[in-house]
Amino acid sequence: MCIFCDIIDHKIPSKVVYEDDNVLAILDISQVTYGHTIVMPKKHVANIFEYDEDLASAVFARIPKIARA
Repeated sequence: MCIFCDIIDHKIPSKVVYEDDNVLAILDISQVTYGHTIVMPKKHVANIFEYDEDLASAVFARIPKIARA
């Protein structure tokens, strides 16, 4: 398993900004920029090049709501 899967499964603690059945958004642990948030699909993908249209739509449709949080 990858580190992001462990975060999604709550095996590694994180500060959750948003979560639903398809997406998890957490604060970046380094916080170089205040509020920097990592948004990830709950479906495992190695990188963004593995996203299909449905996954990209599910993740990116939530960005405005997360950005306003």
